[in-house]
Amino acid sequence: MDAVLRKKINILIHLAGADGHFDDSERAFIYNICLRNGVDLDTIGDLIAEPESIGSLGALSHATAVDYLTESILLMMVDGKVLPSEILFCQDMGLRLGFQKSAVDKLINEIKEDFGIKYEELHEHVLALPHPNKN
Repeated sequence: MDAVLRKKINILIHLAGADGHFDDSERAFIYNICLRNGVDLDTIGDLIAEPESIGSLGALSHATAVDYLTESILLMMVDGKVLPSEILFCQDMGLRLGFQKSAVDKLINEIKEDFGIKYEELHEHVLALPHPNKN
């Protein structure tokens, strides 16, 4: 597994535990991403059992930052409820990924009850956010 995917999975694992409960739908979401990318079940289990520190996110490309934030917001919504601790985590990730806090807050407020939003639609919203590495 490459470092970019590993970091994204690690972020999602931390987000899934942000509310103190790692929901089955959150677990399935993470497993799905891993399996689509060829990660074996044992590795996924190991990552969930012992998540790594998130570390620095400043050197990521704009495309990677957009993907990380998109997947984080989708995971926040996957169980059909958006909790304050999950919102705070996504806001923090947005900031750490270089997005403006006000833009991330506005996006989350606009879509946090649209539990049917698809990756592509959310990705377009995140892609439109101001970002310092945006071309």
